[in-house]
Amino acid sequence: SDSSGWLGIVAGPLEQLENTVTTMKDLAIKYGKNPDRFNHIVLTYPIISESSGASGTAAQRFPMTGTIDEIGMDIQRIKEIGINHIIFGYNFTPIGEDIDSMIRITKQLSKFAR
Repeated sequence: SDSSGWLGIVAGPLEQLENTVTTMKDLAIKYGKNPDRFNHIVLTYPIISESSGASGTAAQRFPMTGTIDEIGMDIQRIKEIGINHIIFGYNFTPIGEDIDSMIRITKQLSKFAR
């Protein structure tokens, strides 16, 4: 079976992620792999705030930061880019030692990933 894939991190604008996924698909084709069977996985570090982190557009807000709904919009965009799996990492975030908050926020964010 063909089990090729890539694990990346959301560390900048989502346009960068989109460019990387496009490159990975092109490389899969170049090396004889089916790009539809190529798994794209990203690690994210969501930082939740009660109110919008940016007073302007999403382009001014760092991806995976802001309200649940703002991060939800990022998750939906990440899915549109072609990411198969999103991993939420909390160890470098303000809730990194609060397991109850991690579970609550993951449940809230997971509805956007479905």
